[in-house]
Amino acid sequence: MDRLKSIDRISGWMSVISSWTLLAMTLIVGFEVGARYLFNSPTIWAWDVNVQLMVLLLMFGVAEAYRRDAHVRVDILTGALPPRGRAILDVLYAPVFFLITVIIVWTGWEYFHQAFERGQTAPTILAPPLWPIKFAIPLGGAVLLLTGVAKLIRDLRVAFRGDEGESGEGGR
Repeated sequence: MDRLKSIDRISGWMSVISSWTLLAMTLIVGFEVGARYLFNSPTIWAWDVNVQLMVLLLMFGVAEAYRRDAHVRVDILTGALPPRGRAILDVLYAPVFFLITVIIVWTGWEYFHQAFERGQTAPTILAPPLWPIKFAIPLGGAVLLLTGVAKLIRDLRVAFRGDEGESGEGGR
C-alpha cells in the first residue's frame, strides 16, 4: 500500500534527523570537554543544547525503532512463535500501544502549548526558549501513532491472511 510506504518514509526521515542529532550531541560534548579540561573555559550553552537535542533524538527516533521492531521487549515467548502468532499478539496489544501513544501526543501538545503561550525558557544562564523542542514531543508522538497504524494494518494482514509481504522492514 502506498500510504503505508509514505508513513515509512516519514518515519525514516525523522530517523535521519535523529541520527544527525546524535552526531551533533557527540561533537558538542567533545567540544565542552575540551573547553573545560584543556582550556579551563567551560561553555554556558552545551548543557542546554544537549538536553534539547536529547529530546529531539528520542522523539524523532522512536517511530523508526518501533517500525523496525528494534525496541526493547521480552522475546522469550514471542521469539518462539511463527510470524502469524506474533502478528496476532501484536494486534491484541495494539490498544495499549495506541492508548499510550495518544496520551503522549495529547499531553505533549498541552506541554508545548503552555510553553509557547507563556514564552517559557530554560532556567539556566543561556535560557533558550523551550517551546520549539517541546513541539518535538507531540510531533514525534504523532509519527509514532501513524507508524503504529501502519504496523497494525500489516499485522492484521499477517494474522488473517498470512500475508507477510510489504512488512515495513520490521524485525520479523
